[in-house]
Amino acid sequence: MMRIKDLFPDASGSGRVLVLGELLLDFVPCDSDMRLSQPGTVLKTVSGSSGIYACAAAGFGLDCSFIGKVGSDPFSQLALSSIASRGVRTDAVVRSDSGQLGLAFLEYLPSGRNYTYYRDGSVGSQLRPEELTEAVFADASILHLPGMLLELNDSMRQSCFRAVELAKQNHVLFSFDPNLRKELRNDAQMRQRMMQMLSMADVIEPTLEEARIITGCTAISDVLRALHAAGPRLVVLTRDKDGALFSFDGQVLSAEGIDVPVVDPTGAGDTFAAALACCIEENVRMEDAISFCNCAGTLVCTKRGAIGMAIPTREQVLDMMRLHPARLHMESLQALYEKEHKHEIA
Repeated sequence: MMRIKDLFPDASGSGRVLVLGELLLDFVPCDSDMRLSQPGTVLKTVSGSSGIYACAAAGFGLDCSFIGKVGSDPFSQLALSSIASRGVRTDAVVRSDSGQLGLAFLEYLPSGRNYTYYRDGSVGSQLRPEELTEAVFADASILHLPGMLLELNDSMRQSCFRAVELAKQNHVLFSFDPNLRKELRNDAQMRQRMMQMLSMADVIEPTLEEARIITGCTAISDVLRALHAAGPRLVVLTRDKDGALFSFDGQVLSAEGIDVPVVDPTGAGDTFAAALACCIEENVRMEDAISFCNCAGTLVCTKRGAIGMAIPTREQVLDMMRLHPARLHMESLQALYEKEHKHEIA
C-alpha cells in the first residue's frame, strides 16, 4: 500500500511541526465523584487542544514548536514550563506583561464531562497576526491548528489565517482539526469559516459528527465526497468506539475500534492528530498510520488528565499495536457510496 507522503509531493521534507493555539490550565478532580461545589483535591494539568497536541507530538519524537501567547501570571509560567519539560519548543511563544491564562474546571457527571471556564479575555486568546514568528515557518514541515480558535475573536482568527498563509508560502503541509464547540454547531457563519479553512487544508481530522454538521450530509460516502471537494487530499474521520477511517485518492481505509474501559476521553482527538503528524513525518504506510493513530487516541481514553498522565509514549502505542493487531478494511469510495445508497440506485 502507498506511503502517506505520496499524497503530498509538493510538501517540504521533514522539519519542525508547528501548532498554533491557546494554552489552558485544567483543574481535574482526583475523585471522579467530586463536584465543583464541594471541597476536594484537584490535579492541575496543562490543557487546550493545541497544548495537548504539542505535548503528544513531542512525546512521539517530533521536533514541535508551540505558537501562542502567555502572560506573566503564575499559571502562564506553569503552563509554559510544563510543555517545555515535555520537549515542546517555546521560542515562538509571545510573552505578555499583562493578561492571565485561561482556566478550566472539570467535573464528571453521570451525563458526561462538564467544564466551567474562566477564559474570557484570556491572554492566550489575544495573539495578533503581527506577533507570529515568521522565521519558524521556513524550516517547518507541518502546521496544525484547531478550528475552535476561529471563534475566539477577530485577533485570533486573523492570526490563524496569517499562519496558514505563511505555511503555504513555505510549502508547509496544513493539518486542520475542526474541533467544533457544541454551542456553535448550528452557526452558519461558523460553517463558512470552516469551509474557508478546509479549502486550504491538506489534511483534516474531524469527528464523524463534526463532518456531518459541516457538510450537511449523513451518509459517510457523501460526507467524504463533500470534504474532498472542499480541498483536502487526506480526510481522516474519527468515530469514537467505532475506530477511524482514512479517505484518499478514491479509497477508504477503515480501522475498527479497540474495546477499552473509557475513563476520560479528553485529548484523544488531539493525540490522534499528533500521531498522524508523526506518521507523515516518518512517511509510513497507510495501514501502519491508521493503526498507530487509532491506538494512540484509544490509550488516552484509559486515563485521566490528558497532559498530566493520559498521553501515551511512543513505546506504549507500539505495544498496543502488537497486543491489538489492526482490523482493517479497504474499499473504494464509489463502492462505499453504492453500498450506502443501494436502495436509491436500485
